[in-house]
Amino acid sequence: MPMSYTDAVWQDDGRVSGAVCFRNTRVPVQVLFDYLRAGQSSQEFLSDFPGPTTEQVEAVLRACQEMVDSASPELLRA
Repeated sequence: MPMSYTDAVWQDDGRVSGAVCFRNTRVPVQVLFDYLRAGQSSQEFLSDFPGPTTEQVEAVLRACQEMVDSASPELLRA
């Protein structure tokens, strides 16, 4: 069974400025999206940040895909 999003990340308002981070690390999930936006691969991200696992990255990306797949047309126009 694939890792769930909630198993892949953690968030604490008092740590890492409240950023959502990969569980058991202090690496914000936003850094993954910064890499992808810059044209870098998830493998490059994992190479540069060895704390997060492939399974965690896949869980985050899968959760985003599920949000897009289930979004109503109104949400997508916003």
